[in-house]
Order: sequence, then structure tokens, then C-alpha cells
Amino acid sequence: MYDLTQDSDAFIANNAPILHFHPDEGRYCCYPSDAEDLFERFNFDWNQFSKDLSPDTLDPGTPCYYEFWRDEDLIQIRYWFWYRYNRFPGAPFGLGEHLGDWEHVEVRIFPRLTEGLVTVWLLSNHLRSRLSSLPSDRTLSGFEPEIPTLDDSHIHVWVALGSHANYPAADSKPYHVSHVLHDRLSAEGAIWETKEHLRPLMLTSFASYTGSWGDERAPKGPASECNNRWRNAPDVLPVLCTK
Repeated sequence: MYDLTQDSDAFIANNAPILHFHPDEGRYCCYPSDAEDLFERFNFDWNQFSKDLSPDTLDPGTPCYYEFWRDEDLIQIRYWFWYRYNRFPGAPFGLGEHLGDWEHVEVRIFPRLTEGLVTVWLLSNHLRSRLSSLPSDRTLSGFEPEIPTLDDSHIHVWVALGSHANYPAADSKPYHVSHVLHDRLSAEGAIWETKEHLRPLMLTSFASYTGSWGDERAPKGPASECNNRWRNAPDVLPVLCTK
């Protein structure tokens, strides 16, 4: 599954996720877009950036940004996707809506464990992450693993309608609020092969920008300390599942 001798560019391309969108995404909110274009237009005055439910169709050429770390005992890649708006389905009075939405998929590959190579995927999902692993009986402390769907080393990811939370399966148990409002997933929508348009985060115009991407409710970007290398989980080794 993995050629650990590959150079960094090949490794990054060969592990890029495949995203599946809800068929109503374009009518309800928005698909990923070019973060550099928006940053260069509004970073000097975010007050000019207002509610923008575009694009309403998926552009396969949209950039997927990435960070890469390679240590002796850990290979780590984080793939970032930018959306211009976040809109939680069914929420009254616009609750959960905000300008800007940075989401990501992280891959951690542990090549030197005594039990053999272990891969862990961490998928951004509201304030936490969903975890998948291979072998599927491995996890990181505090996470309940879900079985990944893979195309070679590319993980398939299902994107929730409007909120853009990421899930390892179309039938994953969705995030919910008070058992009334919940994420909506579908296996029938557009598919984005992120490997086709990868862009290194360190070479973007916003590589060192640590502020919000919009008003006070907008998220911080990838360069913010809140999105540091260990934001999804500490620097720990996988453990055997207890269930």
C-alpha cells in the first residue's frame, strides 16, 4: 500500500483524500473554492467580505492546500479545504452560520511500529475529529475508530451538507444538536479528487496569516496556533482498541 521510499511530492499526491459531497450542496451552501483569491481580495479589510454562498457547482480544479512533516517514526500530511460559508442544515435563526470555513483531512503514518505499519486518518468534524485506521483495531487515545474506505492509499471522505464536516462513510453516525438538528450525508453527490490540484500551504499568500478569515465569528486559518500540528490529537502512538 505504501512505498516509504517515495519522495515527498509523490507521497502527498498518493495519500490525497477523495471527497464526496451531498447532492444538495450547491443549492444549499457552497463547494470549496480558492482561498488565495479571496485572501488577496479581503485580507486588508475583512469588513468587505460578506455572506457568499458560492460556488454552487464543484470545480475539480479548486486548490487543495497541504502541510507535510516527515520524522523518523511518523509521516504526517494535512490537507486543507476552504469554503466561503458554513451553514448548518435546519438550524433556526441562522444558528451555526458563519463566514468562512476551513476543513481538513490529516493522515498519520507510523512506519516503524513493532506490530507493523499503522495508518491513522483524522477528519475535521465540528470541534473534534473522526478517526479511521488501518489496521482497523488501532486507534489514538480518546477516539472510537471507524473503518476507512480506500482507493489504494486515498481515503474516501463524505462531506456533510452545509456544515462541511467530514465523515469516513456515508452512513456514519452524524453529529447532532439536542438529537433534533444533525448533519446530512449522502453517497449520491459530486466527487472531488483532491490529488489533481495540490498546493503547498507554505507557498501561498496566506502562509503566515494567523488571523480570522472574516468577522469575529469566522474561523482562524491553517497558520493559526489553534491549528498547530497537534490540533487533532497529541503526538502519541496508536493503541489497540479496547472494544
